[in-house]
Amino acid sequence: MNDCYTIHDVLIVGAGPCSLAVTARLCEETPSAIFTDEEHRRYHWIKRHGDRASIKNKRTGQTKQPKKSQTCRNYSTLVLDGTGNHWMERWNQLFKTFEISHLRSPMFFHPDPLDRDGLLSYTYEQGRDRELVEIPEARPSVTIDERDRKDYFTPSRSLFQDYCRCLVDRYGLRKDLIQQEKVQDIDFGFVPGVSETEQIFTTRSDKGVHYARSVVLAVGPGNAPAIPAGLGTADQACCHAMQIEMFPDPSVKAKLREKKDVNIVVVGGGLTSAQLTMMAIKHGAKKVFHLVRGRLRVKPFDVDLNWMGKFRNFEEASFWSADTDEAS
Repeated sequence: MNDCYTIHDVLIVGAGPCSLAVTARLCEETPSAIFTDEEHRRYHWIKRHGDRASIKNKRTGQTKQPKKSQTCRNYSTLVLDGTGNHWMERWNQLFKTFEISHLRSPMFFHPDPLDRDGLLSYTYEQGRDRELVEIPEARPSVTIDERDRKDYFTPSRSLFQDYCRCLVDRYGLRKDLIQQEKVQDIDFGFVPGVSETEQIFTTRSDKGVHYARSVVLAVGPGNAPAIPAGLGTADQACCHAMQIEMFPDPSVKAKLREKKDVNIVVVGGGLTSAQLTMMAIKHGAKKVFHLVRGRLRVKPFDVDLNWMGKFRNFEEASFWSADTDEAS
């Protein structure tokens, strides 16, 4: 193996919330997912206070001096993102463009590996509970554990952003971790002169080549847009949702200012299409056509609330005991 090349333990493509969750988890020694609440409280207390005070051993009489806080990097990690060299730049840009004020997910959907209720605790600690909006679908029509009802609120965009910044600072994930590069190709195998006894990933970007033992794709909607031929180009006010930099398009906005009739077509049946449809109406379009392949479906999450409610064990048991993956 040639020592001139750096082989990272983990390379992550993308710098959004999912990437942040993975990176923070690699740094966390006592994740809430694999420790009981009691063990977690004990380790969390030791981690928070153990390095701030001298600890004397009762048997030996030796005193352990407090340690200075250290940046947490358990693995050699590199994050590549095509948008920028800061966390969640693309995420923040899209949420601002689509004028999304609140997230869709409940309070326990967040990137903090330390505490399932971390976002909820942060909200009340900062006195920002007024920024929470209750999820309508979590009301009496669905049976949930009343002790968990506080989880069925959605945080504001700014609240979630600030909480993610706290995680970045907690684990020291700012300096020299994210590089602005667009990944073009990923290959796996032996690399002559670099790693001839161990198969590794070779990641090529628009700025260079990187090597890693593991690669995580946290790219979100990263596929190339598939726009049918004959619909025009971006300069003709036709583009994919992920390519939108301003809504409405400047040419459309000019027509709206001139009080001309403007019709807008939104193609797709996902959450983003619904948000764009609402924005088009809000900005003054005369008619908005929302085209979907099937019937319009309204779902609070990607899975039914029954899978997260009081009797979720029943749903899980039914799933694991099923003879087929087809819906009954």
